[in-house]
Amino acid sequence: MDARPLSAVEDLRTVIAVQAADERAVARWFFIVAALIALADILIVPWLTHALPNALIIAAFILGLAGISADLMVAPRRTASRRWPWLERMLARGGWCAGAVGILFLAFYAATTSPPTPYNEHVRLAWALLHGRTWVDAPSYMEHVVVGGRSYILHPPLAALITLPAVAIWGLATNQTALSVIVGAVSLGLVWRLLCKIGLGVAARVWLTLFFGVGTTFWYEATLGSSWDFALIASVPFTLAALGEVFGEARPWAVGILAALAALARYDLVLTWPAYALMLAARGRGVRALAWMVPGFAGAVLIYAAYNEVRFGTPNDIALWIWYAQDKYRFSRPGGPFALRDLPFNLYTLLFMAPGYSDKFPWIHPEFMGQALILTSPAVVLALRPSFLRPLAALVAAAAILASGPSLLVYASGFAQLGPRYYVQVYPFLLTLVALGMPRKPDQLTKILIAVSIVLVIFFTWQVRWYGWGG
Repeated sequence: MDARPLSAVEDLRTVIAVQAADERAVARWFFIVAALIALADILIVPWLTHALPNALIIAAFILGLAGISADLMVAPRRTASRRWPWLERMLARGGWCAGAVGILFLAFYAATTSPPTPYNEHVRLAWALLHGRTWVDAPSYMEHVVVGGRSYILHPPLAALITLPAVAIWGLATNQTALSVIVGAVSLGLVWRLLCKIGLGVAARVWLTLFFGVGTTFWYEATLGSSWDFALIASVPFTLAALGEVFGEARPWAVGILAALAALARYDLVLTWPAYALMLAARGRGVRALAWMVPGFAGAVLIYAAYNEVRFGTPNDIALWIWYAQDKYRFSRPGGPFALRDLPFNLYTLLFMAPGYSDKFPWIHPEFMGQALILTSPAVVLALRPSFLRPLAALVAAAAILASGPSLLVYASGFAQLGPRYYVQVYPFLLTLVALGMPRKPDQLTKILIAVSIVLVIFFTWQVRWYGWGG
């Protein structure tokens, strides 16, 4: 009997066991770091501010301790594994480490969060929906349009739908920034899951998760949580989950639902639907299987049309066009909010806009109008590394370009933003491209670029939080 097939199976089992042990060890450290961050905040914040720590920090501390306890219960003793086999199985699953990542970033984002935002349009819309209406009580400082004597917000409805459970409990006192932090932490868990599906090693996943969570402006947006930021953040977990499904089980019905939900957070993402279908085709799904994407897409279109029919008496969302007609920043230019004439400045913002310089400490300052992506998170250049002759890499790149299209043509580049805010919704596609071009173990160039990205984002976030914009 040939022993080679058996040896190959044993080698594969050994590799899987080693990977599972590595993930368990990484998850253990994630829980430990989460608990330490939360504990430091719990001890330091009352001393500095004479205020109680926020509830999310306490939750992160408890969850961190729970994760450490679960690991200790099964790791050192075989008898414990026999006593709690369900716990052993749970810790062996890939989702355990993804959950640890989410708890780690819950602690980190909660410790670095901004005060509750007064720009809580999504909470106000959720409150309105709970009372059977789509118009809101909007103060003058919030972006809204008035139609028929009633105020309507500009943003799509998904962010408000996410807040519904919290608003049902706390009403208009709901902290929208805290909800944004939670969605941000969940997104980082889904980043880890996506990177697992792509097939990266543990070390590469750690580096890329840190890059997404700290080395991009996703951190700043998630911990700010204002109306504009939360709308962007709300799309990210669904896009990450959709991409994870593409590289994992590749079930068309699941990708259809997830991509549809992402588009209800940011309408621009409807342009990526054909790219998702082609990605699944590249994974071997036939036309009949791809048809199962249609119910998800159709459901999103029906929600979109019904929402606008109730608000404006038309299935089209005309809020942005009405806002453009009265926006004082449009410089009285004729036409609609999307035009080719705005492409040059939006490209300049995305690719070339540099930070400001002055004689005031610390001399380099983020600009109010934004900053080029490459000068905020240099590691995004690694998105150019995969071979675009590979269908999946080319289609992910196409999805990134399609998702960027409306932002490149819109009349305003974002204002009051750290980096190019409108492209947060594109970050999951860029991360996927970086992962597709990355060796199983991260090389020196990758580590340097990610480290520089983290330093720059920390520096500019500190600047905005402590000194404000400019010099």
